[in-house]
Amino acid sequence: MPSRSHGDDPFVGSIRLVLGIARRNRFRAALIGGFALPFFGVQRATGDVDFLVEAKGAESLHEALVAAGSRCLHRSEDAANYGTGRSSLSPVDFLFARRDRARAMLDRTNTRLLRGARIRVPVVDVEGLIGLKLQALANDPRRRQDEADIAALFDTQAKNLDEQVLRDYYKLFAREGDLDRLIDATRRR
Repeated sequence: MPSRSHGDDPFVGSIRLVLGIARRNRFRAALIGGFALPFFGVQRATGDVDFLVEAKGAESLHEALVAAGSRCLHRSEDAANYGTGRSSLSPVDFLFARRDRARAMLDRTNTRLLRGARIRVPVVDVEGLIGLKLQALANDPRRRQDEADIAALFDTQAKNLDEQVLRDYYKLFAREGDLDRLIDATRRR
């Protein structure tokens, strides 16, 4: 099987499209989810690209993805999901930053180099990534992958974590005991 160039990579194509739309329409977008994990030392396969995006970008992203042949699977004020449809893009999921905590996550993003693709991408910080995974887990406790991702992020980033930011997220979901257990476990190592 011939190797695929980065120009043909559906994930890179999705990232380039989303970031290009964000730049042209002047709204912020940052990688979250499984595709953001390697920036924090956690490797995991994923089938889509997830973004946290300023809410004002929802319409222009929808128009661009549909024009590119993606199929809208779900769209609400808070989130949207797009399948490949007839496009050459990967599936893409969006969370729209409407609340203060989500906008603060966008404020704390860092731009990172996406290896091999020669593009710089904004990535939510590790605390924001943990907070979003915690929210997903609170919404559906069966999401064991999110629980495993949180534990892996604590393992790789323990010395870099802002406990105050994390405590705010865990308090929001009444799971402060879970945070204390994670902190204790990382301190014992």
